[in-house]
Amino acid sequence: MIRLSEVKKGDIVNARFEDVINTGEVEQVDREEKKALVAHGDQEFWYDIADLTPVPLTWEILEKLGFHSTDDPVIKGTGTAYVRGPFIVQFPETANLHKIHLIYRDEHRDLHEELYVHQLQNHYQSMTNMHLGLE
Repeated sequence: MIRLSEVKKGDIVNARFEDVINTGEVEQVDREEKKALVAHGDQEFWYDIADLTPVPLTWEILEKLGFHSTDDPVIKGTGTAYVRGPFIVQFPETANLHKIHLIYRDEHRDLHEELYVHQLQNHYQSMTNMHLGLE
């Protein structure tokens, strides 16, 4: 489950209705009703916040967000790194997705827990003042 305080317009989340889960983008949040309007495909529906779950961050999702892997040893160090312009998502230990280093120009953030797509989007926006969405 995602906390209501974490959800904002543009976040990519999983939305569940009965036994069907769709991944989509939050279009609007109604904080009083505790609901989010999520668009997936050509459809959009209102979901209770309890029916929203985070999308795990994977290599494939990073590529869909416009990042590309780099072989530059200065950027990736001994692990793996994905780059989008001046923004770097660095995994110092390739096999450990729970240790992440975010870099944007002179700002660095070390994270020591699993990172979900909406959280990466929130970090990206607070560091760059730009929205991170699917390309």
